[in-house]
Amino acid sequence: MPYSSRLPGGGMRFEMASRFGHTPTADNPRIQERLAHYRKPEDCFDPKRIEDLVEPTDKLGQATQPTIRYVVAVDGSGHEYEETFDRYPSTRVLYLQIAGVFIDLEHMSEHEGPFVSPSKIAEATEAAVVAGFLPGSFLEHEKYTDPRTAFRAELFDLFNATRIQQQFSLLDLMLEVQKHGIAPDQQAASRGEILLPKCPNDSCSLNDSNVARSRGLCVPAHSMIPCPECGIELWSTDTFRIFESFRPDASNGEVMGRCRDIVEHLVLVGVALSLEQLYPKLLPQTAFLYDGDLAVFGEAARIFRGLLGIWQAIMGRCIKRDQQPPVVLGIAKTGYPVEHLHGIQRFVPPGSYMRLDDSYMHEVLRVSSLTETYYGRKFFYHASDGQLIVLTVPPLEGRAYAKSTAGTPDTDSQPGRFPTLERTFRALDRMGTRLYDDAVIPVSLAHTWAAYPLNNADHVLRILTEEKLKKKS
Repeated sequence: MPYSSRLPGGGMRFEMASRFGHTPTADNPRIQERLAHYRKPEDCFDPKRIEDLVEPTDKLGQATQPTIRYVVAVDGSGHEYEETFDRYPSTRVLYLQIAGVFIDLEHMSEHEGPFVSPSKIAEATEAAVVAGFLPGSFLEHEKYTDPRTAFRAELFDLFNATRIQQQFSLLDLMLEVQKHGIAPDQQAASRGEILLPKCPNDSCSLNDSNVARSRGLCVPAHSMIPCPECGIELWSTDTFRIFESFRPDASNGEVMGRCRDIVEHLVLVGVALSLEQLYPKLLPQTAFLYDGDLAVFGEAARIFRGLLGIWQAIMGRCIKRDQQPPVVLGIAKTGYPVEHLHGIQRFVPPGSYMRLDDSYMHEVLRVSSLTETYYGRKFFYHASDGQLIVLTVPPLEGRAYAKSTAGTPDTDSQPGRFPTLERTFRALDRMGTRLYDDAVIPVSLAHTWAAYPLNNADHVLRILTEEKLKKKS
């Protein structure tokens, strides 16, 4: 790590590294010999295995009507503002914002020529942004002396204060999702409570997840109660266990990302529930698009079961009304599966999709923890316009990935479990954009609304932080 000093004008001067500091590593014969044992991904492709999993979309034989007319897309971003107090670079504040866009595809598509009109996109789009704050490292709360407790309190306040479509708070949505989780979560949620996996106090006997599970540690969804064993404050948002990764003395960018992801999943559910209540006839014509995989990672992963359950409940209610279920999908823009699809695209013709069975996911894509994180099944799609899309789609029934015995025939990836698949592909053909590689317009628009611009975000958030925090100091 380089030495640094502060210049008279306030800037920083860093010790410069040698221009030839990399030479010992590059010339080391031991390193060169070890690198020779590894191959490029292209050298490992199995064309026959890939072709056995590829099918044209027109052979799906699924319902193609009603056509998807509306798209709801959600995306989020975060910014960790450093040096909250002058000359204290380690003091940090976490900011995040989530954008939801509602797009009328038919109105957007009314144009002449091969290109989508920017004015039509603007006319066809409505957007809303949710913003939030969380404390980072070396911040002293006026009430909670423990930084981790302050973080937990702020996370609960964020969920309590944030409302979706003026109908649901994030706490309401969390409770609704848990009503469709595993049996203990359902039982607690039916009473208006959230089951906690453990007490956050490391010294408490209920900090042992087995003890907490046997005791049924529950808290009201909308209020704080003391721990029955040690007396510390417990909030319903402790169920996500994000506090376990919070670091009071270091960067918390990963923690911010985990919080943002959970909010994004809940926001998309909230919009779907609102639409179902107000305009149920529009649901079959709507696609709900998440920017990323339909999966929850990290400490909060267990909520994926509730997310799958609530989407399946929404789809099931549509079928009971003699409607087609809405299209629900996630689109991944980065990661090895995306890179792999680009590498094998010559084996997946335009207008074709590739189902990914469990063995391909594990052995080729090296995706682990499928049964503990994903509530959507992953597919590859080579769109008719040449776009390459990695998407996840929830099954109508059952798990996206189920634990199976070795040697059992794979049935989880069969398209029959995903009756919205053909309508999903057709909708993606309509939503493509050449503005970015392998992008779709709704995700691009959601990102435009949600992203913090690098040029001025730090300046604006610095002013906000100084006005609020330093005024109290």
